[in-house]
Amino acid sequence: MGFTAGLIFGFAFGVAMVAGLAFVMQRRSKQRIAKAADVKLLGELTQDDIKKLCDGNSPLWISFPQFERVRWLNKQLEKVWPSVAKAAGAVIKESVEPILESYRPIGISQLKFNKLFLGNVAPQIEGIRMQSLKEGQVTMDLDFRWGGDPSIVLGVYTMIGAVLPVQLKNFKFFATVRVIFVLSEEMPCISAIVVALLAKPKPEIKYTFKVIGGSLTAVPGLSDMIRDLVENIVTDQLQWPHRKIISLSADPGVLSDLEPKLQGKVTCRVVKAESLKNMEMVGKSDPYVLLYVRPLFKYKTQVIDNNLNPIWNETFNLNVEDHETQVLHFQVLDEDMGNDKTLGLVSFPISKLVPEQVQTLPLPLLPSLDTDRVKDKKDRGTLHIELLYHEYTKEECAQAMELEKEELAEKERMKNEGILNSTTDAVAGVVGGAGKLVGGAVGGVAGAVGGGFSLVGKGGKALTRGMTNSIGNISKKTRDTNGTAK
Repeated sequence: MGFTAGLIFGFAFGVAMVAGLAFVMQRRSKQRIAKAADVKLLGELTQDDIKKLCDGNSPLWISFPQFERVRWLNKQLEKVWPSVAKAAGAVIKESVEPILESYRPIGISQLKFNKLFLGNVAPQIEGIRMQSLKEGQVTMDLDFRWGGDPSIVLGVYTMIGAVLPVQLKNFKFFATVRVIFVLSEEMPCISAIVVALLAKPKPEIKYTFKVIGGSLTAVPGLSDMIRDLVENIVTDQLQWPHRKIISLSADPGVLSDLEPKLQGKVTCRVVKAESLKNMEMVGKSDPYVLLYVRPLFKYKTQVIDNNLNPIWNETFNLNVEDHETQVLHFQVLDEDMGNDKTLGLVSFPISKLVPEQVQTLPLPLLPSLDTDRVKDKKDRGTLHIELLYHEYTKEECAQAMELEKEELAEKERMKNEGILNSTTDAVAGVVGGAGKLVGGAVGGVAGAVGGGFSLVGKGGKALTRGMTNSIGNISKKTRDTNGTAK
């Protein structure tokens, strides 16, 4: 009896042990399958997905292993940073102040650094990617991040004589910096160094303002003006395909080969807008469109008074330096006595355009181009446009670049004479009342015949007819070179 009971008990215990072990193994198997599915899902994430998960603060080497970590370089950078910060501060002040003068907005007579010290916290290089994109050059992409403690005081001199010392605090800078070494057969084996910021991922510059001994409200729109100023300078001067070239060779041909060349032009017909948001307390908004590829060459349509469904049918030509990376920007604004109000924004990558093929596009307007931070989800209306991309021949490129230089020189002259507030003022022109800019195969130059010009700064407007003859002469050269105006 005892033997039988023991046998039964042992058998039951063994079955229970086997069942328990099978249950545990099955559970672990399910966990492994679930983890494998999660790992597979993580492996399929794109760079944009990872940026959203990490709130834009993930080093590039986490998602893209071609970016190698360089802890050793950061340790060396920390050691030399005190000397680098002092020297770099002087160089930045000397080189940036003339640029500030060129981009100086309306209502400001002068911008200069009262104090510029880069602080004691060295930047961090989270990853490096080495490439050989062109023979005779070595390309290095740096995942550059700096949350330093600089002491920067910008002196803002107003037209009424007041001086506001604006301090930039909580400064943070994130960007992918491209450094190109142009090799040479002569010592030091490098003939030039090219530095630029890649457009993707978009460079981020974060900071806060504080007016020393005053208030930001002393000059209406001062905060927005400085932010727009910084964004325009970065986009127009440092963001690829624009670059800074440091020549180590006496050969002038080295610099000429490294300067960005015009690849083509976008002919943009601004057709109309529909269902725009009304920004007026009485009546309706007075909309117009500001469009540009580079902030230095902005163009605008005519203002349509008291209309939320305006029709423009105006054609503009905008030069393109890099078909793959540059973007066409549109701002629909409401003309007002004070600051013009933004009705909607939208951007369109030029890389989506096929040469010599017209594309008709309805573009939904947004309150901000930073879609992750858009709180107002209400419909802002739709902008209807037609786009055509044309690739320049070598001769057309040379002619377009020469006309571009003439336009910049003319705008600089007019700024010095007080007609323009800044070389970034937008230019609008009409041809025979049709609302079309003059331009043949070599576009990008705004002309005006019989309609006059209006110039728009970020903080206000200035009307003048003195520009008609000046830039009209440039437009005439365009017609003489390329035939009848469009």
